[in-house]
Amino acid sequence: MRFPRSPSPIKTVSCVTLTARTLPHLCSLPPVNCMHISPQPVARTPERLPAARSLFPLWKCFPGGTGCGACMEKKMGEAVARVARKVNETVENGADSLDLADCKLMMFPIGIYKVMRNVAEGIHLITLANNELKSVTSKFITTFSQMRELNLEGNYLHRLPEEMRTLLHLKMINLSRNKFRHFPEQLTTLKALETINLEENEITDVPVEKLSSMESLQSVNLKSNPLNEEVRVIARPLIKFDLLVSPKGAHAAPPQA
Repeated sequence: MRFPRSPSPIKTVSCVTLTARTLPHLCSLPPVNCMHISPQPVARTPERLPAARSLFPLWKCFPGGTGCGACMEKKMGEAVARVARKVNETVENGADSLDLADCKLMMFPIGIYKVMRNVAEGIHLITLANNELKSVTSKFITTFSQMRELNLEGNYLHRLPEEMRTLLHLKMINLSRNKFRHFPEQLTTLKALETINLEENEITDVPVEKLSSMESLQSVNLKSNPLNEEVRVIARPLIKFDLLVSPKGAHAAPPQA
């Protein structure tokens, strides 16, 4: 679709092609049924698109020691286009997975909930690895309640929402390389859960007895965590699953506050 130079209010939009020309008008559009991505790169994210800007951290290049706004906007535009393209592919292909890894996301884009509202229950695998997420919202969990696998590796998470307990079909969760100091005990209530990966966090204590009562659990990876000695001594006789830990002394305990 084409936009007039001075766009008047648009009541309905059936399809939008995301290009450098149409991107400035996205914030004024009503919900769209379909979004396509132009094969040409989107170079700029305009000032009138604050919602899109909030999804990504600020990029800077340093010619002469100063930040380059043009470079920042180009990368933001490319990142917005990349997320939109991946979501579009999932919806159009009826896929059961959503891969938003390496997208520089600081939060899960709110607009995706509307775009995927008719296919969310069919999503079984979500990958949000290597972003900059600091939290997972209850809305994310309840929207994608049929997940079997969730990959949140390489973010800044330190806790999970209580709604995690509702993921009755979840079999695998990857929380490695995050900021957990406490074992997320919501996971111990998930009867279908088979694999928990918490490698490279800051966990010292583990609810061994609760984990040992999980009938489907097969593997817990706690390598590169500063586990206390009690976990190492008590865990072995009680557990039936594979407990992966680093050799004693391989990970120094974090300094006390």
